[in-house]
Amino acid sequence: MRFVSFDQAWAVVRAARPLFPPPPPPPSPGPRRVAGLADLAPAFDGIVLDAYGVLHEGNGVFPEALAAFEAVRAQGIALCVVTNDVTHPPEAVAARLAALGLPVAPDEVISGRSVLPEALAPFEDGRDFAVLGHDPGAVVERLPATRVGTYETTDLDDAAGFILVDTNDWEDDTPERRLIETLRARPRPLVVCNPDITCPFRGRLSLEPGYVAFPLAAALPPGMVRFLGKPWPGVYAQVRARFPQAPRLLAVGDSPQTDILGARGAGMAALLIENGLLRGQDSLARSAELGILPDFVAATV
Repeated sequence: MRFVSFDQAWAVVRAARPLFPPPPPPPSPGPRRVAGLADLAPAFDGIVLDAYGVLHEGNGVFPEALAAFEAVRAQGIALCVVTNDVTHPPEAVAARLAALGLPVAPDEVISGRSVLPEALAPFEDGRDFAVLGHDPGAVVERLPATRVGTYETTDLDDAAGFILVDTNDWEDDTPERRLIETLRARPRPLVVCNPDITCPFRGRLSLEPGYVAFPLAAALPPGMVRFLGKPWPGVYAQVRARFPQAPRLLAVGDSPQTDILGARGAGMAALLIENGLLRGQDSLARSAELGILPDFVAATV
């Protein structure tokens, strides 16, 4: 796994802004500061939670998150976890959250992984697409037209397209460099399951697929790179389907460009948590740089 500084990640976020969905109008009269989720939950029919940076950062659960989670459950308010972590299937994500003290059912977990078959439909279900990630076999098992990919140059050059699942096994810039080289030499479809640019992970910021994919999308012919997950609409359509009787939804996240943009674009209220990606930053100033403002902001969940 590779790591980046906040400044490195934020430079990519700002440069990628034209590639994200257009932002909705800012909330009126503007973001309202609250103590946390407990202040807001009773006014909503369902809560949509991010995982990394809100509930945990790869190790123990945040104490405030555990208290908020338990309060929402105690009030009988429906919830789900929407994550750009597509490395693991919903069952594995749910099991990990349960081990942290956050009992979540597999059908309460939604990710870009869920909309992958639909994204591959125009490409013969991904025929001869190379799946790139630390566990590509799990994806190939579900999508048999695809194949396990490697970062060997000949393997990349032979692929009809690519499914970038994660960058967890990247130890240096070799995979990044080889992927860029093969796509610039012969542009082909690249489906990015996780559009995160970075992610809070055990006190650091990990390099995520979007860190490489957004600059590639700007350099390649339009439409060659396709992004799944937050903030794109497909994953939010699944959220709405999960809560057909819950019109008032509140999304909780730590990233303006994914959690807040996606939620507000889907007609949900959004609570920005400052203890994740934007830890130590002026969260509203950073959000304003992108033209993406939340309805609410809190130091922790």
